[in-house]
This record gives sequence, C-alpha cells and structure tokens, in this order.
Amino acid sequence: MAIGKIENAGVLFAGQGDLIIFDEITDYGKAELGIGDLANPKSLGQIVQDSTSWEGEDPESTEIKDEQGNVITAKVAAGTLGFSFDIASTSQEMIKLFLGGQTVTWESNSTWGTGTAMKFGTEIPTIVRPIAIVNDLKNRTWLYPKAKITSSLSYEDGLYRIHCSVVAEGIDTSLLGTVMVIDAKLSE
Repeated sequence: MAIGKIENAGVLFAGQGDLIIFDEITDYGKAELGIGDLANPKSLGQIVQDSTSWEGEDPESTEIKDEQGNVITAKVAAGTLGFSFDIASTSQEMIKLFLGGQTVTWESNSTWGTGTAMKFGTEIPTIVRPIAIVNDLKNRTWLYPKAKITSSLSYEDGLYRIHCSVVAEGIDTSLLGTVMVIDAKLSE
C-alpha cells in the first residue's frame, strides 16, 4: 500500500496584518447565524510588537490504570482557544470599548478648564464580540465568532497600553464554529 500525502504543500498562517473587532451580536441562538451577520468591522490599529501571544490551554488526558499500571482507558478534556494582545492606543474610544469607560464632563476647573474625561475601573471590563486575526498577506484570517474579551490597563517600556485577553466561547451553528479559518483576501 502506498502512503499518500494529506497536502502537497503546507498552507501557513504567518505574521499579523491586522486585528479586527465586530459589533456585538445580540442573539447567538439564531440557527442560521453566519459570517454575513458579522457587522461593522473595525481595525484595532497599532498592536504593540510581539504582544500577541497564544493563551489557549492544551487538551488534557487522565489515564485510568489497573493495579499493574496498565492503561485501562483515558479520560480527555478539551483545551481552550485563546490569545492576548496589547493595544497601543489609550484613546477615549478604546477605553470606552475595552475598559468599560464612561464619559464625564465638567464646566470649568482651575486645573484643566472645561473638558471631558473617561472614568473606568468600577466593573470587570469584559465584552463578548467577534474578533479576527488577519495574517501579514491579509489572505487568511482566524475568526473567533463568539469571543470573551477581558481587558486591563498595563504599562511597559514607558507606554501605557490596553492589554486584552481573548477566549473563544463555544458556538456551533450550520455556518459558524468556535474558531474558523477563512481563506480569502481581506476586503479593505
């Protein structure tokens, strides 16, 4: 019997060309929910170099053995799919979206005059939205259709930044899965 190949040449996902977030989906229970329901894609702009990292957990296997140490069976638990990244911008828009910021205004102040501010830190900053990582050629995308994104303010190398941790939540419709790879050129 001849041994065949699964593929003739590897298809790689290299580099990071963009991180894109979509509007919140209000009804994940919709049976025909699909990629076409992902609305209002927005680039997250500058992501700090080398800050994107894999945070998923590996699958686990627990062996059940007999008295002689032979494996009777093994119980397995699925891992998780997730990543983290740092957004360079700390604009009021980013603070509102990722840190749950709320706008505060005042008429006049001897220190700052009239202006606006963003308050945050009173609630756990967590959102659930679709998010996507696009490769450097912008022709392959990892899509997390239902991603729980928890964020915090961090400081490193003289730069305040918004640190985001992403975990894929389970979704299984006829058109969406927990994580998807899209092989198509990104429309810009």
